Amino acid sequence: MAGHNKWSKIKRKKAANDVARARDHTKAARAIEVASRSCQGDMADISLQSAVAAARAVQLPKERIEKAIERGANPNAKDELSVIRRYDGMVPGSNGKVAVIIETLTENKNRTAANVRHLVTKIGGELLPTGANDWLFEHVGVVCVSRNKHTNEEENATGEPVDEDELLECALDGGATDVDFGADEDEDTSNAEVENIDNPIVIKCETSGLLRLVQSLKTDGYVSSQFDNQWLVRSDDNKVVLNEEGSEKFEKFLDSMDEDLDVTNVYHNATFPEEVS
Repeated sequence: MAGHNKWSKIKRKKAANDVARARDHTKAARAIEVASRSCQGDMADISLQSAVAAARAVQLPKERIEKAIERGANPNAKDELSVIRRYDGMVPGSNGKVAVIIETLTENKNRTAANVRHLVTKIGGELLPTGANDWLFEHVGVVCVSRNKHTNEEENATGEPVDEDELLECALDGGATDVDFGADEDEDTSNAEVENIDNPIVIKCETSGLLRLVQSLKTDGYVSSQFDNQWLVRSDDNKVVLNEEGSEKFEKFLDSMDEDLDVTNVYHNATFPEEVS
């Protein structure tokens, strides 16, 4: 019977992973389709490039990426147009309230608004007017660069290790405002959306300069595995430290957000106990 219980747990875990993978793939394909629709499938468009990079990060098959680009470039007349919507809110933390910025991609704004409101109020939080949390966050371009340069047509990170001085010079020439080589392993990267990348070099820039920076890095052989515009906490003074109980509750809230197919990103100013030195 013990063996049966162990196998049951394995099956449940595998099923959960499969569901999460399918959800990530669905979100990635939708993002590509929307980006492709806005530019008629032009791969020179920074939004489409970013969507494709994010899809590769969650291992969306190449065939699905290509089909999503094609669907977006040649939409069916009956297809609903998906739009990006943002929601600001405050949810309970251990010591004060945690600010959240929730980004969604939806073809039904009423459904999405109702779902987001339900999840926020369920944890005891409240939605605020859009833009209310701007004073806590800064909107910046973020590029995650592999620590190896590419040496083949697929532009995979299979080449020589990156020379930090050379990369810094290239990044600054491309308009970077900050380059983080990750010297401090304890640094909080929860809002950088880099979970699927192995210890990347994180480069920031103005939102309007993202395309220029990515192109500059690519020209010099650097692999930008993920890049987009994100909301990052302005300063450590704006962060809210969670205790164990608050951390568990907030993680469940983030999980519930992630399970909603309309929710694409949740930015917050919470710091979890393991992130406190």
